[in-house]
Amino acid sequence: MSEQSTSTQFLNYIKENLTGDTQKNALNFVQHLDSIGITSGGSANDGEFIYKGKKVCNTYFGSSKYAGYPEPWTIWTTGDYSEEIESVPFNACMKAIAWANVHNCDDNCPNRETWCSSGQRKVLFGRAFDNVCVSTIGFTDPDAAAVECAKLLMEMRKHVIDAGE
Repeated sequence: MSEQSTSTQFLNYIKENLTGDTQKNALNFVQHLDSIGITSGGSANDGEFIYKGKKVCNTYFGSSKYAGYPEPWTIWTTGDYSEEIESVPFNACMKAIAWANVHNCDDNCPNRETWCSSGQRKVLFGRAFDNVCVSTIGFTDPDAAAVECAKLLMEMRKHVIDAGE
């Protein structure tokens, strides 16, 4: 990887390739993760965010080599979101956004044969879902409210890692 940080590469890619609210929301998300100490790795448009050596989420910005891959940008969460964390306020509206973005397992997923664990039953904030991808929640071209939800989920994941996951 070059000397330029991947977060800077992400920010530059977003500024050069996304426009309008899509650009504003993507910048908001990446800048927030930087501000709370979550670092990035990967290429300029495809990577992951890490905290203390543990994955917090994957992101993808731009056109994909895989048919049906979500564009123009996507966030996929990792971690357990079965319960709320007292120190990270997550109201009913945020739960509804998270539930609306549950990432179902897709038979055409390019990762299915490599690292995906196929569909699982998962509980998200007290509500059970079937056929959920290992990347529990996926936000594709999220609006401002969905970005706020994703930011809270990343803060929850960070808290769980700090607590000793």
